Amino acid sequence: MSDDKEDREAVVDEHVIDLLSDELTLARAQLDAGLPALAEGTVRTRIAYREAEGPGADEELDALRALLAESLWRQGRLVGARSALEAIRPSSPQRRLPIVLLVEAEALAAAGEPDRATGALERVLAAIGVDEAHELRAGVAGRLSWPLPTELRPRPARPRPPWSAPIAADEVDDPSPDGDARVAAARGRLEESRVAYVAGELERGDAEMSIAVRLDPTLAGDGVAILEPTLSGQPAAQRLLLYGDLLRAAGRRVEAHQAYDRAANRRG
Repeated sequence: MSDDKEDREAVVDEHVIDLLSDELTLARAQLDAGLPALAEGTVRTRIAYREAEGPGADEELDALRALLAESLWRQGRLVGARSALEAIRPSSPQRRLPIVLLVEAEALAAAGEPDRATGALERVLAAIGVDEAHELRAGVAGRLSWPLPTELRPRPARPRPPWSAPIAADEVDDPSPDGDARVAAARGRLEESRVAYVAGELERGDAEMSIAVRLDPTLAGDGVAILEPTLSGQPAAQRLLLYGDLLRAAGRRVEAHQAYDRAANRRG
């Protein structure tokens, strides 16, 4: 009889499950799935259970409160998130987690403490860098100005060699205050090229035309109209290349390739 009782107790013992790791894992999975409200419920239930056992603090409660702070922050409830963070023991390793530092930075900014918020932000970036901080935030809006990750930073324009084609009109982005003067100078050069062509000075006309379109690529269409009548006969390859550049800048790419082919045949 005693043997049967021991067997039943052994069976019961085999079915005892510690829910600690399961609940923490569940809350983490809910956060990763974009369900912070569900994660909050899971964490609050476990915290209430632990607090009902009696006063005290341990690593489990610290981890639960860190998850609670994150779930509240992802819902935009920064006051509650800060309260959850303050309940974590100062000596706990949870205090040094990047996500905890990130939530702390946003909570401080929302509370009107910009200096402390900036310090927390700098600690996050020093610990994990800009790119990983961007991944942790996962699109959550905040009051802090976080640096852009590498993939979103504007790439500097590569310098264009002097022998390359004129810049197309849709590539122009000149916010400098002397933009109007630049356009005026380009139009002046365009008129100089027209005068030079009329006088039969093709080389000077080509030089003025090349400068004009580089100063203001939107003049490429006018440049084509001025240069075309001077190409009768057998124009030199260099002139055909300039003509092709003007055509391409004006959006007439098929004709531009034809001009380049003619120039290649001249050189051949």
